[in-house]
Amino acid sequence: MRPERPGRGRLSGVVVGLWSAAVILLVMTVFLVAVHLAEIRTALALDVARDEPSAGADEVVRAVNIALVAGAVLAAVAIVAAVYGCLGVWHGRRSGRGWLVVAVLAAVVLTVGGAVVIGPSASAVTDAGLPPLFHWIVPAVACVLGAIATVLAYRSMSRRT
Repeated sequence: MRPERPGRGRLSGVVVGLWSAAVILLVMTVFLVAVHLAEIRTALALDVARDEPSAGADEVVRAVNIALVAGAVLAAVAIVAAVYGCLGVWHGRRSGRGWLVVAVLAAVVLTVGGAVVIGPSASAVTDAGLPPLFHWIVPAVACVLGAIATVLAYRSMSRRT
């Protein structure tokens, strides 16, 4: 006979629900940036060139591309770690909590980095097609939801042990 597994706590469902909302917000932000990528890249490059007139065109384009690729990598890490962590929490594995911490950290770095990169060029990026809410507010809300869910994941797991 198989030993009975402890039941899934209510908090596990709340954790998965909050992280699902956070992932949806991050995916929406990534989608909007991807849709307007060429315009955003141009707007950022023009602002960097204006701020740093001594920089060559190649340097400006390289800097903007590095910032955008770093953001894409952080978004991918946050989303994949959140999904994997939620699956772990849902199945009662302790490793799920660690993945959720990785997801929160990646989302926070993504949000802060996005605000630093987009902030000085906010009006140009808005003109390029990215709504102002998605500059940093929506990613910040995703971070808060993820942080709350991660704390709840630790609470739900500590109650069962």
